[in-house]
Amino acid sequence: MTYEPEDTSKGDEYRHTDGTREVVFALADGRILTVKEYPNGEAFDDGVADATYVGVEDDVADLPDASSFADDTEE
Repeated sequence: MTYEPEDTSKGDEYRHTDGTREVVFALADGRILTVKEYPNGEAFDDGVADATYVGVEDDVADLPDASSFADDTEE
């Protein structure tokens, strides 16, 4: 059975009690991709403390900086 989130949409934003922000980036095939912004390095360390580091995801590391997506044709 594939999970289909009924009330979850791209762009939904959540604020955690530790100051972390999480935004739904994509939904596909029952999976949910989010982007998390931690308020500082200590919060990040705490957030990943129970996770296993598996290296660098090259597809993400090779993305251009966010500034390259800026619209420089502003009027």
